[in-house]
Amino acid sequence: MNNIKQAISIALQSMKKNKMRSLMTVFGIMIGIAMVVIVLSAGNGIKGLILEEISSFGDDWINVEIKIPSTQKNSTENSSAIARGVQITTLTEQDQKAIEGLDNIKNTYAGVTTQVVISHDGEKKRPTVFGVSNGYADIAKVTLSEGRFYTEEDKNAQVVVLGSEVKKSLFGENKAVGEVVKIEGKNYRVSGVMEPIGSTGFVNMDEIIYIPLRTTQKRIMGIDHVLWLIAQTKDNSKAEATAEEMRWLIRDRHGITDIDKDDFAVTTLAEAISIVNVIITGITWLLIGLAAISLLVGGVGIMNVMYVSVAERTFEIGLRKSVGATKQNIMQQFLTEATVMTLLGGIIGVCVGGFISLMISLIATQLGYVWTFKISILSIILSTTFSALVGIGFGLYPARKAASLDPIVAIRQE
Repeated sequence: MNNIKQAISIALQSMKKNKMRSLMTVFGIMIGIAMVVIVLSAGNGIKGLILEEISSFGDDWINVEIKIPSTQKNSTENSSAIARGVQITTLTEQDQKAIEGLDNIKNTYAGVTTQVVISHDGEKKRPTVFGVSNGYADIAKVTLSEGRFYTEEDKNAQVVVLGSEVKKSLFGENKAVGEVVKIEGKNYRVSGVMEPIGSTGFVNMDEIIYIPLRTTQKRIMGIDHVLWLIAQTKDNSKAEATAEEMRWLIRDRHGITDIDKDDFAVTTLAEAISIVNVIITGITWLLIGLAAISLLVGGVGIMNVMYVSVAERTFEIGLRKSVGATKQNIMQQFLTEATVMTLLGGIIGVCVGGFISLMISLIATQLGYVWTFKISILSIILSTTFSALVGIGFGLYPARKAASLDPIVAIRQE
């Protein structure tokens, strides 16, 4: 124990003697460790944000969206098809109505999205349009500050529900319900104004306007198909079985006999969460790999510092060996110096990474995102262990070189 304390004391003295060199080495390790902590913390935050946004729509829904069917050709050709802008027009409102007839389905809505120019009394804005059927109001549990959401009777009407910021931009503090706005040059009556929602993922929901699906299809986009369907289940424990029923129902309606030719995708909440977990885990480990490169660069710096230290302290090494220090003593000393530097960089890196992660969390919260600040024990253990291994690994060869010096030759070199 005394030998270890003495080795640490000598290591700190050596670092103090070569402040700038030691500082740069510690800084290199610190950057890598801080990156690991930030990446793991941000990964937790992003994962929590996405899952919160998904669950905010409830846990009893099944999503159907269009997709390009796979072909017998390779994936590169399929990707080229996507790049050429292949449009899938087979998913329709009639599919929604058919799904609504399944035993475990409580409610449904279909939707499309686009952008339009909306104006009133000289004020203009270009919001995103959610062209959705009226079932959206119940499934998404919308709340309005003024008026009402449109009903089934309004499905062909030129009515609009405004997001809170769109309403503020066009009407200020004045009442909007009952007023007429122009959308793409045509008159639409405002039937309601949404309560402020904030951002969902990276979309500001208060900058959206809602128009009946058929009105959006016929009068704005000139299409007959939809981009997605949402089905709300009565018994969510049967969600997977219901999703499979939906797949076979749509295949039958679309005349699909080969499941590899599906032009749609059905996803339950559990599947969506699983996909999110896989994606975020993959990205996290990729970024950790990049941070590890920084640590390896720091390790090379430690090796260089140790080589220089061996060269500068040749006389000291020879003198210590001549008075009885063993090869093990010398190796222990230099390995201790390398390990102290990396552990110091690791501790500082954990602190810096934790602080930056906290700042990211505070900024995200201020911007209205649900962001969980969490420094995992895994990141601390991983960081400190890896930094110690880097110190030992890259300090080993210089330490062995120092330990193998002939004491007489070493003293003569001085």
